[in-house]
Amino acid sequence: MALTWDEVAVGAETGRAELVVTDKMIDRYLEAMELDLSWFAAAREPYKTRLAPPDMVPKLCMQALFQDFLHREIGANIRAKQAFSFYAPVAVGTRVRAVARLVEKYERRGRRFLTFEALFTDESGRKLALDRRTQLVLGENFDIEKK
Repeated sequence: MALTWDEVAVGAETGRAELVVTDKMIDRYLEAMELDLSWFAAAREPYKTRLAPPDMVPKLCMQALFQDFLHREIGANIRAKQAFSFYAPVAVGTRVRAVARLVEKYERRGRRFLTFEALFTDESGRKLALDRRTQLVLGENFDIEKK
């Protein structure tokens, strides 16, 4: 664990990710999630191309955006809550970029929490999705009772 509670900086960037959505990526995701969703199997009107399941891109980017930072800088943690906001569909061929930041830290009922957000955009900067998650931190450096 590299950081103490006092060193954790709200506003800090925690990760970046970039990927181009492909048919193969969608097929693998649907198979891995055991989803049989015909809506994502082929292009559908009014779209001229195939669309990715809404939660696919955030899930594929989770490691680079949040998990690497948490494991490297924070240590043991458990996801306390998570919410997605979806703004636009993500079509095959879309280059998606995301930047994650620590947006909040707080204490509640003797526990410490960190909240992160990652904004996903396309190459033109159009918002595609927002992933907001709060982690309960468990490491010794974060134990309120021992301070």
